[in-house]
Amino acid sequence: MIRFLSSLKLTIFLLSLIILLSVIGTLIPQGEDPGFYQTYLPRWSGIILSLQLDHLYRSSLFLSVAFFFLLNILFCSLRQLPVKLKQLRGEIKFIPPGVQSVAVRKLASSFSDWFEASPDSLLAELRQRHYQIKIKKSGEKKTLLAQKERPGLFGPEIVHLAIMIIIVGGLISALFSQRIELALTEGQTADLPGKNFSFRLDRFTIDYYPDGSIKSWKSLVSILEQGQVKKQKIIEVNHPLKYDGLNFFQMSYGFDWDRTKVELEIISGNSAVRQLTLKVGEKVQLDSSLTLSLLNFIPDFTLDPGGRPTSRSAEANNPAVLVLVSREGAPVYQGWLFYYHPESNQIQQQPGSELAISLKKFEAPLFSGLEAASDPGLNLVWLGCALLFLGLLACFYLNYRQMVIGLRPGEKPVFSAHSRHNQTTFYQELERLLEVRPDSAINSDRKNEGKTK
Repeated sequence: MIRFLSSLKLTIFLLSLIILLSVIGTLIPQGEDPGFYQTYLPRWSGIILSLQLDHLYRSSLFLSVAFFFLLNILFCSLRQLPVKLKQLRGEIKFIPPGVQSVAVRKLASSFSDWFEASPDSLLAELRQRHYQIKIKKSGEKKTLLAQKERPGLFGPEIVHLAIMIIIVGGLISALFSQRIELALTEGQTADLPGKNFSFRLDRFTIDYYPDGSIKSWKSLVSILEQGQVKKQKIIEVNHPLKYDGLNFFQMSYGFDWDRTKVELEIISGNSAVRQLTLKVGEKVQLDSSLTLSLLNFIPDFTLDPGGRPTSRSAEANNPAVLVLVSREGAPVYQGWLFYYHPESNQIQQQPGSELAISLKKFEAPLFSGLEAASDPGLNLVWLGCALLFLGLLACFYLNYRQMVIGLRPGEKPVFSAHSRHNQTTFYQELERLLEVRPDSAINSDRKNEGKTK
């Protein structure tokens, strides 16, 4: 089971699956209502909703794949770590001299003689080249362990650890993050679920360039606890407010058309012109028998495919109001009144009513669109990214090198030289190091060569 969980084939399979799911999550719009998929993706809506592809990155499928990928990386690291710890301590299996190449046997003989004849000079030269030295003595056996750029040995493990931290942070964010959308007008207060404070918009302002285009928009907000202001700050784009684990972002702004006030001009028969100001849903008595109701306001009037009135956008491109004048509950005058195109008013009225109504003015309060977001896994993701950077540096720029020399009286010396990258270059470095040997070590080397001959 451990071999399967740490296998490279499983890694490739899980990575391919994550890439495939990420592509699907990019192609399918996320977070829409079920009706959206049934309308625009009717053939696939059943699969999308049943497999939770409408919020893929929080779905059981994606979280399961990410969890198995986490286990795969963990077991890969655990499988290699004990071997590398032994290598770091110098506990390696020496290759028998007869199996080694001629070049390695020559290095083994030269360094062993240098270590035996003049150990202090060898240690000094190694330290000058930034090697870390350890000498172990066990009875008559003496071992020299020289290592350089040791973090490079664990570069892959640091990368694995970083990826695991990023995955854990992502899973925490996917499971426990919050996104709360707020649309507030000045003076409005919103209570936040699960929090012991409320959020109030004190003032909303828009700054303009000299040519009239919008430069920026800002919200002055207050955090209230038990009616007391605990914190007040101006929020603008890229300058959020942070409080109690939530970040409050400035997202948008617009007009609160549900609180629109309109001014109507009313002419009834030969009576004088009347000006009325009222809100959507409000009723007003015109005389003892007539009642006017403002039923609806649409900022950008159009008709949907079914012929129903709807708004094309949130901008006041084609504002219209729906009015109803009734006498004792019976409609006398009703229809849509247009601000820019009064000639297009769609009116139905009883003969002889002699009513003429027009839309003269409208205004709606500005709202500030804010988002309260919590991302509990974000700090872990940033930590993982920092470790990933360090791990990649260790992998590609720190070349771990290790040399071990073992001496025991009456036995042939043992020698090992290992480099994580480019073993040939490491041998060349050791050969250059031999050029500075003291005469005593060279003479000892020559005597040993003569004995061998």
